Amino acid sequence: GQLQLSEIPIVHSKGFTGEGVLLGLLDTGFDWKNHESLVNTNIISEYDFVFKDSSTANDSSDLPDQHFHGTLVFSIVGGLKDSSLIGSAFGSDFLLAKTEYVGSETHMEEDNYAAALEWMERKGVDITSSSLGYSIFDPGQFSYAYSDMDGQTTIVTRAAELAFRRGVVTFTSAGNEGGDPWFYIIAPADGFNTLGIGAVNNNNQVAGFSSRGPTFDGRIKPDLVTQGVSVYGAQAGSFSGYINASGTSVAAPIASGIAALLLSAHPHLKNTQVRNI
Repeated sequence: GQLQLSEIPIVHSKGFTGEGVLLGLLDTGFDWKNHESLVNTNIISEYDFVFKDSSTANDSSDLPDQHFHGTLVFSIVGGLKDSSLIGSAFGSDFLLAKTEYVGSETHMEEDNYAAALEWMERKGVDITSSSLGYSIFDPGQFSYAYSDMDGQTTIVTRAAELAFRRGVVTFTSAGNEGGDPWFYIIAPADGFNTLGIGAVNNNNQVAGFSSRGPTFDGRIKPDLVTQGVSVYGAQAGSFSGYINASGTSVAAPIASGIAALLLSAHPHLKNTQVRNI
C-alpha cells in the first residue's frame, strides 16, 4: 500500500528499480548486515561520524536502540525480501552515514551531517536522504527559532543547500511537529532546494503530526508528501522482524526512492530537473 499510493509498483514492473543510482542515507545507524531484507543490498561505503569508524551498526557505547531508526528508514527505500518487503528503490547503490546520536541533541550532530554530505559528494552521490531534523537542542546548547527556518541559517540547511548547488538531489523529512507547539517544518526541510517530505495516510489525508509550512520567509512547505502513517519496514535486532511505524521519517525514503527511479530511467537529468519533476 505504501508504494501503491505513489504508483511505484508500475515503475518496478517496467524494470526500473533504481539501478545505476547512488543514494546516500544520513541517520542513526544501520543494522543492515543482520536483517534479511538488507543483507544483500549493494552498499558502496559506510561511515560512523559519531565514533569515527567504518561500521554504522551499534557501537559498544551506543544505546541499544541507536540503529533501530536508521535500519527502518533504509529498508523502506532499499529493502528486498520476497513476500515480506519491497523498498521503493531497492536496486540502487547506497552510501550509509551514521550522523545522529540518539542519547542527546547537540550541534555536533549538525556538524556530522555536514561532514557526511561532503563525504558522500566525494563518493559521487546522486541523491541524499535524511530522516532527521533540528530545532530544539539540549540545555546548554542554543536552540533555533521558527524565524531561523528561512533556508539560509541553520548548519544542516546550509550544508544541504551547498550539496544541491554542487549537483546533488537533496531530500529530508519535514518533521513531526504538526501537533506540537513548534508546529512548523524543521531544518533542513526549510532549504530552498532541499525537498522536505510530509506525511499522509493511505487515503492521502495529511497526518496530524506532519510539520506544516510555510517557511519563515513564506515559501510553501513541505514540497511533497508520501505515506507516513503505518509504513512497513525492517526491525533492527531481528533477522526477520518487521514493524509498522509512522512519521515523516518513513515518508522521506519513499520519496527519495522515487527520485532514484526517475534518475535510473533518465540518467541524463540534472539535479535541478529531478527536483522540478
